[in-house]
Amino acid sequence: MKKGMILMSCLGIFLFSGCGCNSNSEKALMEEYAKDYYNSFMKDYAEGNDAVEINIEMLENANENGGKSYDLDKLKNCKSSSKVIFTLKKNSTSIAETEYDLNCE
Repeated sequence: MKKGMILMSCLGIFLFSGCGCNSNSEKALMEEYAKDYYNSFMKDYAEGNDAVEINIEMLENANENGGKSYDLDKLKNCKSSSKVIFTLKKNSTSIAETEYDLNCE
């Protein structure tokens, strides 16, 4: 009975805290890089869109071809399809909301 309670407590803590897949540091880093990417490459063309998506593959391309130097080693546990979605304010290029679709180990 006591072992069962300990096991249930550990399982609850694991489920409550998550598996570390979308840690706050990964979210914060993706948001920082995505905002910089958006402002550098997309903002001038974003008006009229409801949302824009920026994934790790786009950041890799910016490193190779766009003169950027995002430290993607910090996101090495995330698949290149991991992305940030910025919802834009109506009739504007300003970011209203940020969503995360991170696919990390």
